[in-house]
Amino acid sequence: MKRFSKFLIMAFASLFVFANAYAQDLGEATEVYNNAATALTEGNDNDALAGFQKALSLAEAAGEAGTQLATECKGIIPRILVKIGKEAANAKDLDGAIAKFKEAIAKATEWGDAETASEAKELIPLIFITDGNQLLNEKKFAEAIVEYEKALAEDPDNGMAYLRIGMCKNQLGDAAGAIAAFEKAMTLGQEANAKKQLVNVYVKKANADLRAKNSQGALDNAKKSLEYGENPNAYMIGGTAAVALKKYDDAIELLSKAKANANVNYNLARSYEAKGNSAKACEYYKLIAADAKLGEFAKAKVAALCK
Repeated sequence: MKRFSKFLIMAFASLFVFANAYAQDLGEATEVYNNAATALTEGNDNDALAGFQKALSLAEAAGEAGTQLATECKGIIPRILVKIGKEAANAKDLDGAIAKFKEAIAKATEWGDAETASEAKELIPLIFITDGNQLLNEKKFAEAIVEYEKALAEDPDNGMAYLRIGMCKNQLGDAAGAIAAFEKAMTLGQEANAKKQLVNVYVKKANADLRAKNSQGALDNAKKSLEYGENPNAYMIGGTAAVALKKYDDAIELLSKAKANANVNYNLARSYEAKGNSAKACEYYKLIAADAKLGEFAKAKVAALCK
């Protein structure tokens, strides 16, 4: 019985030692936490991060008594990681920024902070897009595409990345690749910007066809361009090609919306004349009667058509 009592006394003594150790851990954890909070307030983010990480370790070592402090640390650490990542991005340390964002995602996900994890996930593709934009501005189009594809690896539904890839491919002469990228961007929140780019792609194709005397291709591409938005060059190129194809209804429709100049007025006059509308043909021939190149021809037409 005496031996049993002695055992109980020793057991209580051990409990007292452990409890005292937990109290010391919690006290130290609280002090470290407060110092970390001060560092954060003063803008010393890296010191603050190290402090909160140490405070977390100490709080967890304190057992149940440290649960609340540990929870506070877990709420702060991912946000500091995001903040440090942003600062690295501003300093052009893109690899460092991405590393911090990924660390933030891992910690925030582990500790149930969905909001911070989501923010960090959105920032990673933005880093790659920023890097790609710089390369795009430097006309390093192939290199820029690599960065935009990295953004898509992180965020497959990033419409801006597809838009920029389309712009790069267009500059590299890959019209089909550019069109595919712009069409994808249209479905991912970049409809207005993608349509503007598609207008330009098809106008460029139409102009190349017109120069190559591929009138049908020029007309088709000009019309395709106009499916995505108004463009005076598309109207002029398409209308000119339509005249060459003797598709005068198309020519009149398109050229009537083009920016007026001597060539546009000449082709409108020819189209109306071919359609048997002498009055309208005469109207347009009169507009170019003083033109240095077309004036004599126009005057002869006016004399023949205008009664």
